[in-house]
Formats: sequence, structure tokens, C-alpha cells
Amino acid sequence: MFGFLWEMRPYFRQVAGQLVLGSVAGIIMNTAVVLPAILLGRAIDRALLWERGGATAADVGWAALAFVGGTLLTEVPRIGKRWWLMTANARIRANVRADAFRGVLAWPMADVQRTPVGDLMARIVGDVEVLGVGVREFTIEIWDTVLFSLSFVVAMLVFDPRLTLLALIPAPLAMILAHATGRWVARRTTRAREASADLTSAIQEHLTGTRVLRLFGRASASIERIAGLSHRFAERNLSLARLKGGLQPIYTTLMIAGVVLIVWKGSERVVAGVMTVGVFVAYLELFLRFVNRGHRIPQLVNSVQSGAAAYARLRPLLAPALGVAGEPRRASFRTGHIAGIARTAARPMARTPGPVAVSLRGLTFRYPGAEAPALRELNLDIPAGFLVGVTGPVGSGKSALARSILGIHPIESGTVLIDGRPLSKLTPEERRGLIGYLPQDALLFSGSLRENLTLQRGGGPHDDPLLMEAVQLAALEEDVLGFPRGLDTEIGELGVRISGGQRQRVGLARAIAAAAPGLPGLLVLDDPFSAVDVTTEARIVASLKQAFGVDAPPRDRVTIIVCSHRLAAFPYADLVVVLQDGMVEELGTHGELVAASGLYARIFQAQLNAEAVSIDGARR
Repeated sequence: MFGFLWEMRPYFRQVAGQLVLGSVAGIIMNTAVVLPAILLGRAIDRALLWERGGATAADVGWAALAFVGGTLLTEVPRIGKRWWLMTANARIRANVRADAFRGVLAWPMADVQRTPVGDLMARIVGDVEVLGVGVREFTIEIWDTVLFSLSFVVAMLVFDPRLTLLALIPAPLAMILAHATGRWVARRTTRAREASADLTSAIQEHLTGTRVLRLFGRASASIERIAGLSHRFAERNLSLARLKGGLQPIYTTLMIAGVVLIVWKGSERVVAGVMTVGVFVAYLELFLRFVNRGHRIPQLVNSVQSGAAAYARLRPLLAPALGVAGEPRRASFRTGHIAGIARTAARPMARTPGPVAVSLRGLTFRYPGAEAPALRELNLDIPAGFLVGVTGPVGSGKSALARSILGIHPIESGTVLIDGRPLSKLTPEERRGLIGYLPQDALLFSGSLRENLTLQRGGGPHDDPLLMEAVQLAALEEDVLGFPRGLDTEIGELGVRISGGQRQRVGLARAIAAAAPGLPGLLVLDDPFSAVDVTTEARIVASLKQAFGVDAPPRDRVTIIVCSHRLAAFPYADLVVVLQDGMVEELGTHGELVAASGLYARIFQAQLNAEAVSIDGARR
């Protein structure tokens, strides 16, 4: 049950300073916690003596002041303890959440695609909170409850060992009950978190597809599904709450049952003169304060059990926790410091400017879960600095070729070589500095246009020449000039404030600029111009060839691979690859393939005819 806390040692080390300060305050508090009850008893005895003439008013006053001082000696350290331990807990939650997100980003793409986004969101957000409650109960209640209660037990044993042992007989029953119900608590916690994940996934999916649901008149069915999942979520959380809520009064009853024994046996001792009234009141106050905190010990156990269930769901997500190496010396004492947040992000590896050659040797690629491979024993050489067009019918393997070169999915067999080096041997930083990529759907993030182009918060230098060159090459310059704040214009979630064509051109500019501080050696464009008109597409490709092609200075050359079913820009290509059923059907220049009258020539002629018909229809 407590094993997951041992696994979380790195997170405790990250906040070691705050835990130490909180622990010192907790020790002081628990050392002094018995003083108010003891000093209250002495004050009562002094007051009774003063009433009988055995003490002065000053004695009573000093006794009252001692009681107030004892209370302050308890409460001031308590404030410090709770501050340090609660802020440490908040930091632990933030660190776990960051590591969970880092872990998901490092997952194989097959695992990412197999796991619903809503499930990941529920774990990273909700399960971390449940885990945080368990960790908070452990770190704070260890002082507020366990040692707090032990202090009272020790004090009661000093007063009257036999009476104390008699009064504590029912207490172990509460612990036995808490341990016995542990599986129920863990199981219901897991079921509640799973219901939360299902609900979050459904909401995310249905909100994304709102337009489709409205067009097909399925909004009411969507509402019914969400309502059903919401009801299940509520029922499972109520089931967990009923279990925990039902156990609480049982724990309290078992812990407080000793009061009956104290009143029975303690009153006999007072009558017999063994105890004074003040001592009896002090003892009873000690026991009641023990009960007031002690009944939370079994609740602490239940909270830790829920935390263990949440951690079990988080464990597959977590990347190795960032260590304290490289952190500022006093970082573990800082209330708002998150591990790794102040570290400089890894920059692309510095490399010699220039294009790279790409070689595919016996490449077989299969999408996760697919029966047939998308590429079959493919062999292809792409010379450095070439502009290569890749085309073919739907399902021929164009996107599979792009993803194989990027290493997004593991290849089944064969090798991808970049300048003679296996792609698998390149580090993520080397790949980032080497390869620029524009997918079919250029995913944009909430933020400014500049931030989306540089993929960093703040957007980087405002006078970055490479950024401005990327904007010009993507035919985006006129659009930027028309935006109210230029590159600092907010484009909204997923870029909803700009058109589809603008989104694709922003993606192209990002593919060029994101490899900063230099140009990428390889630019992979996967169906990059589907939302751009044919004229703009040809203009962009011509600009890319002029800027990065074989006629450009050696330092500025970039190998470019354009995968597309549209061939308007392919006459600019140095090499055209035609795929069919995952294999190379034709290979050559645009002119050679048109002259060969094969598959490429037929596709090219069909598109020319379609464009001519479209122009003729527009004129009419």
C-alpha cells in the first residue's frame, strides 16, 4: 500500500529542503502539543487553591499566561509546518504532472494513437490530484495525526499507564478496519478515475466534432451519451464517497469509546484522592485531543490507498523524474520552483551547414495495427540538395515514406540512412536540427504567429533573419503584413482565426525556421499544399528551389522531399518518384516520366485536363 511512496523518492528529494523545514516545525509542534492540556490542568488546580486561600491571584495569572504561551508554542510551528509541507506537496504534484507529460511525449507513436486523448488528460490532471491528496495526507498527517497522537499517548501514559492502556483498547480495531477495507477503497478509486477518463474522452471527441454532429443532426444523441457517461461518473464517485464517508463515523466511534472507560475509572480515582480534579481534566483533555486527531489515522490509510490506485494509473506515463543535479543549490527550499523549469531547453545540435543525402535500403514499413505493409522492400537514393517529388495513387505509400524518413514510427525492416548514418543513431536534438517537417494537417497551437513559427514561448528574437526568410519562402509575407499585429497576432486554438491555406503556409514556414539557429539539411513536406491554390503552390515550390536548390550557395542548400498527389509543382523537381502499392513504380525527371507515357504521365495529363475544364468553366 505504501510502496508507491518509496517509488516517489526522486520527487521527495526535489523538495527535500521544504520537507526538512516542515519536519523541524512538526517536531517542535508535537513536542509542545501536550503543554496546553497540562498547563490548563495546572491553571485549574491553581484556581481551586486560590479559592481555598492556598494560592495568590498572581499564581493564577501566571498559570493562565503559561497556558497561553503553551498554546502559542504549539500553533506557531503548526503554521510553519503546514506552509512548508503543503507547498512541497503542490510542487510534487506539479513535478509529477510535468514528468507524465514528458513521458507521453516520449511514447512510441503506436501507443499515443492507441490511447484516447481524454484518458491521458484525465490521468495527467485528475489522477495527479488524487495522488497529491494521498501524498499530502502522508506528509502532513504524519505530523498532524500520527506523531501528534503519539505525543498525547505518551503524555497519558505518564499520567496513568493502566488507565491509558484500558482507554486505548478500541483504537486498534479502527486500524484493522482501515486495512481490511483497503481493497474496496483502491478498487472504487480506480473505477471512479476510469469513469472520469471515459467522460473526458467523450467530451473532447464530441466537442471536436461539433460541426459534424450538427450537420448530421446527431447533437441529441451526443448529449444523451455525455449524460450517460456523466451519470456513471457521478455514481462511481458517490460510491467512493459513500464508502469513505461511512467509514469515518465508525473510526470516530471506535476511537472515542475509551471516554466511557476514562470517566468510569477516572472518577473513581478522583473520589479516592488518587487524582486531582485538574489532573483528571487535563487527562480527559489529552484523550479528547488524541481522539480528535487519532480518528484520522485510518482515514490517512484510506487516502494513501486512493493515492496508490492513482499512481498505478500514472506509472505507465511517467518519464524518469528529473534529478536534483543541475538545479540551483537552494532550489529544494523554494516554494514555487519546479524541477527542470529553469533549465535551458535542449537546442538543436550544431552542424556543418548544407544538404544531406537520404538512402533507403530494403525498407519495409507497416502502420501500427495494419495487416499489409505500406512500403515493401523499398530501395531509393536521394542525392543531397535535390528537390524530390513523390507521388502515386491513394494508399501508394507517400505518407509512409515521409514518416519512415522522419522516424515517427519504427520500421519493420531495412534501414534509413542520413548522410550514411542510420536514422536510429541520431539523437532527438540532432534530428531537430537536421530535419524540417510539414505534415498533411499543420497543427498550430494557441498563441501568436511568432510563437507557432519558432515553437517556443515568447517567440524568440524579433529580428531573426531566418524567421523572416521562412515567412517569405512560404508566401506568407503579404498575409503577415495584413494581420493587425504582424507576427505577434494571436491565431487562436488550432489556428482557427486564419484560413486553411494560411495554416499550411505557417506550417511550411515553421518547418524551415524551427531548426534554428541554422537551416535544416532535409525538408520533408507531406501533402503540404492541399488547401493552397495551384498557382500559389507552384510559386512556393519555385521559391524553395531557388533558395535551397542545387543552384544556391552550398551553405544554403537543403534537400527537399515533397509528397503530394497534386503535380502542378513537380516540373520544378530534380527527381520524381512514383509509388504504387508501396514500391517504386517509376523514377526519373518530370520530362523523362512524361515522355515515358506511364502512370505518372497519365496522372499529370488528367490533372492538366481537369484544370483546363475548371478554367473554362470559370470563364463561362
